[in-house]
Amino acid sequence: KTYNIFNSTDKYIYQAVMDAKVAQEVNSTGNCDEVDGGPVKPGPTHNEVLQVVLVVGKYIKDFDDLFVHKLESMLGLLGKRTQALEMHIMKDTKLNDYFEHK
Repeated sequence: KTYNIFNSTDKYIYQAVMDAKVAQEVNSTGNCDEVDGGPVKPGPTHNEVLQVVLVVGKYIKDFDDLFVHKLESMLGLLGKRTQALEMHIMKDTKLNDYFEHK
């Protein structure tokens, strides 16, 4: 729901906050309106994105068009973002984790 904040009264503000709270509780318990309710399929890995960028790059390298230049930059940005996401979900390790304890 959207509310006009300039014409809002305390009652409307309270109702908006309560609606947001209910929506947050529903989403946190997993009862939101999902299509299949199953696990979310993970996105492409950084390596998969780089493979796609290389293949698409082979086909568009001969074109000199503004759209193609924008596509190249967007594909490069996608590669960087997937790399950043993979780095973000990595767990910290310690050097001792790689050696056996005696």
